[in-house]
Amino acid sequence: MKRLDNAPAHLSRTFKGTYRLTGRVVEFDNAKTPFLKLRLSDCMGDHIAMLNLDKTQVPERIGHLDYVTASGVKCLSNQFVLDGFRKATREEVAALDTLQSLPRVYCPVPEVLDQLVATVQSLQSAHMRKFLMLALERKDRLEAFLNAPASVNYHHAYPGGLLAHSLDVANNAVAMLRLNEPNMPRLMQETCFVAGLLHDIGKTYTYDSKGKPNAAWKLCSHDTFTLEACAYGLAYLDKHEPDIAMTLRHIWTCASPGARYGQPAAMTIARYIRDADGQSAMADNQQRAFRTKSSWGFSRLGQNLFWRPEIPALQSL
Repeated sequence: MKRLDNAPAHLSRTFKGTYRLTGRVVEFDNAKTPFLKLRLSDCMGDHIAMLNLDKTQVPERIGHLDYVTASGVKCLSNQFVLDGFRKATREEVAALDTLQSLPRVYCPVPEVLDQLVATVQSLQSAHMRKFLMLALERKDRLEAFLNAPASVNYHHAYPGGLLAHSLDVANNAVAMLRLNEPNMPRLMQETCFVAGLLHDIGKTYTYDSKGKPNAAWKLCSHDTFTLEACAYGLAYLDKHEPDIAMTLRHIWTCASPGARYGQPAAMTIARYIRDADGQSAMADNQQRAFRTKSSWGFSRLGQNLFWRPEIPALQSL
């Protein structure tokens, strides 16, 4: 590694920001100067930054995925040489946009992450944005949410499938709500989106940070973890939007047809989310069933049989 101490000031630009710490390793430049190589991440991407260990003392108790604030200059190598590195304050963390801290580096489907962040940041309700921050930006859950499949052998069974399926259900549920009840208040539309987005959030307890099934996957139904995963957010809503908090609890726990437990659905949003969930799963399975076969006729995926009619090519007008 080239010597980093002597980067020309006129060929660099200043840098400062608050990020998640997602990687660090000690390296030495050509002059044998020890540097701490850091990876600083957010929803937009990563910054590789170098901290001179001879000049700057590394703060203690900064761990993986902690919030950090760093400052320095950017060199021609596109690396950052830091002159400041510390744990972020509560005020600095609070100043970040909702979901800004989700590390893009851990998401196998970055285009879906972009859609998620853009949609969540467009929500008008500050309380709903805060709720999602409390539910999704937890460092013990966020890697699983970004990495996990929606299922092991069923629909969206690929890294990042949980995120893709969750956003699909949220968007489709809102589309059904707007089609059938166009006068529904904006807050209820946003509640529908949040309920759909987090309907499978309990699965973050059944997969590890790399998206692999863990013991809970074999021992517990993911539905049992939904309220636990959203506990901090629901406690916040209880203080600011108590009826919305109860709405979410009802949607996530009401009974599906044929279920042994749960109260009957008492609002249409619960049905929209149930239907959107089933449609998302079936659409993904149908796509997989015909992925390596003819685009029409019968195809089987597991125990499910799918059929596509043969449609003649459109004639020119």
